[in-house]
Amino acid sequence: MAQLKKQHTRSITHFFIYSMAFLILWEWLRPIPQVTNTAEIHVFVLFALLSAVLIYFRISYWIIVPVLLIASLYGVHTIFYEGSFFSLEGVLETLRLFTGEVKYNLGLIYAREFAYLTDPFRTFLLLLLLALICYLLYFWIFHTKRIFFFLFTTIIYITVLDTFTPVDASVAIVRIVVIGFFMITLLQMLKVQDEERVISGKADTFLSPTWMYTLIVMITIAIIVGIVAPKPDPQWSDPVPTIRSVVLGEDSRSGSTTKKIGYGENDEKLGGGFAQDDELVFQAEVVEPVYWRGESKNHYTGQGWVSGQFYEETNTIFEEEVEISFFEELVEVEDTIASVKMEEDVGFSHFFYPGQFKMANINTLTHQVAGEEGAVGNLTFSSDAISGRIQAHGSTQNNVTLTSYDIVYEQPTFPIETLRNISEADPEEIQMRYLQLPEELPERVTELAKEIVEGQDTRYDQVVAVEQYFSENDFIYQTTDVPVPEEGQDYVDQFLFETQLGYCDNYSTSMAVLLRTLDIPTRWVKGFTAGEWVEEIDENRYLYEVRNGNAHSWVEVYFPGVGWVPFEPTQGFDNYTEFEEEETVVDVDTAENETAEPASDPLDREDPFAPEDEEASGNLDEETASGSNKGDYLLYEWLTLKNIIISIVVAVLVVVFYQKQHYLQNKYFLVYYRVLGKDEKFVSAYQRLLWILKNEGLERAEGETLREYAKRIDKQLNSNSMGKLTKTYERVYYGDRETKGEWQTLQKEWEAIVKKMGA
Repeated sequence: MAQLKKQHTRSITHFFIYSMAFLILWEWLRPIPQVTNTAEIHVFVLFALLSAVLIYFRISYWIIVPVLLIASLYGVHTIFYEGSFFSLEGVLETLRLFTGEVKYNLGLIYAREFAYLTDPFRTFLLLLLLALICYLLYFWIFHTKRIFFFLFTTIIYITVLDTFTPVDASVAIVRIVVIGFFMITLLQMLKVQDEERVISGKADTFLSPTWMYTLIVMITIAIIVGIVAPKPDPQWSDPVPTIRSVVLGEDSRSGSTTKKIGYGENDEKLGGGFAQDDELVFQAEVVEPVYWRGESKNHYTGQGWVSGQFYEETNTIFEEEVEISFFEELVEVEDTIASVKMEEDVGFSHFFYPGQFKMANINTLTHQVAGEEGAVGNLTFSSDAISGRIQAHGSTQNNVTLTSYDIVYEQPTFPIETLRNISEADPEEIQMRYLQLPEELPERVTELAKEIVEGQDTRYDQVVAVEQYFSENDFIYQTTDVPVPEEGQDYVDQFLFETQLGYCDNYSTSMAVLLRTLDIPTRWVKGFTAGEWVEEIDENRYLYEVRNGNAHSWVEVYFPGVGWVPFEPTQGFDNYTEFEEEETVVDVDTAENETAEPASDPLDREDPFAPEDEEASGNLDEETASGSNKGDYLLYEWLTLKNIIISIVVAVLVVVFYQKQHYLQNKYFLVYYRVLGKDEKFVSAYQRLLWILKNEGLERAEGETLREYAKRIDKQLNSNSMGKLTKTYERVYYGDRETKGEWQTLQKEWEAIVKKMGA
């Protein structure tokens, strides 16, 4: 009977609580743009609002499900697709693209390649999750009248983000606590009103002024006291650094602190994990993706890198070429222009440049001195011939920070055949400076280097063998839980033979040291990778964004007559240096394929060099790719007409069973006690009847006797069946008397009540 179903009134109080619950859900969405690359957050907020409204007004499932599916498709279209959605062509195109996304991602799921799910599909899943959360909020408020778990998880979520990410949740915590107090108190008021309704048959369904005034006064006083009251300094040591060290993989015993990825000055002690940081450092206009050199270091200590300084002061870098020579006579170079614009509050006093720095444009160079715009004429520059660092100095002792500059640099092309044919010895100065190794270097490092290059006769082939050694073996790119060498332990030895996991510093340092054991001069270079492709500015000129997450290190190897050649040993990273193969006769198709190689054209690569937080996964290897293809193939095998029809039937049955669960349960117990009912089952049947009544919203009130409860049920059902059953139950259960034909006598009374419940 419809009138006996549990009534979930939609009073002003319910609406007020549900609205506040949505505000709490909004607090979950607010930090997402700061901790992920998710944009268009308003799409998710509006979708959640639509879901909440539809669920609140109890729209039929047959309407709400299609509406939310269409809304989610519109959200995916808004974020990822182009064109108008509100047209036949737009809808069909969106359906075509999204169907392809679903098919592809189902293949990935079947192949268990969850890490490679596409962004549109992830967005669709997030939208569905928001709809599910809105339903849970409705269920908690209208059915259970409990919301504490949701508030508790919200506070945990916000505090974790505040502790371990750049999110500042100091104001959000206040909002959540205030809203939470209102919700918990008002839900308690609803419980009291329900009890009054059970006892007296009526209760106020509006906001009680007494409750509201008391609540507002108490919360206001609590906020004022929290703001105005004096706050003593912490009495206990801060546990957060210890927690962060465990979560982020730092070793507190080594004295290290939590580090964020970025360009630093001190490299004397390498090792340990770091937290990702996507803060923008600078924007660059270039003709192709390049590595941005900051400086190089040449002295390996066993724990890290240091470098002797050999600065030469130059009055200008605008009209004369800087006396830093990376490349020699056997290399062809091309003068190229790059433009750099530093982000505000980024304080670097030296240049970042690709290739070999040549000169800067005086008309575009800007800088600041102590936070104020400075005059270019007051600058002097010094260049370090060893590290390649080009430093700006002001006329005072205040720090100089370069804010924007255009530079001319030499971009080399290295002929591979020339590199292979070099046979002359290294200059004595190069040998003295770039073959240095600590005396304590374990012998097994040298033995491994010899093993790697066995069978390689030329310096170039030996270098390539060492460069490829890491990707061909079981080394793992990882930025968290990276161990710090113990006291007296060599940094390279630990990486090569014990951990075999780490990031760019581990790979580049290990390659440089391995080659030095073979008497091949190397140096360790640090700077930034190409960054993220943003847009094409004009023909053959592109805008990139370089962030802290793009901080990187690599290796340069010396070849007599050629100079310093960059190599990239770190897994998942690309070396943008141009190597020229020996000219051979190729057919037209091959030439066309080489011309169309995507990696050579940054326009074809929206992300030519992914930031470090994505590079940990590296490129898809053949096994992964084959796994995805296998998943696609198996998915196609599964998507037969028969299986699709079966899936639809099963889905419809699940929905029907869910909607009719109370009816089916009642029907089951009706048949069960009709077939198996005996006198011994009477107590069980009566208790089951209490359970059925509770499910249907006719719950026994706290403190209400069975006879009072039975009287109330009979009044609502317009019968006397519950009274008869209760009287017999009390006599049998409490009087400890045997049943003699009670079930046969009262079975019809029991069934009559169950049938009125909808069986």
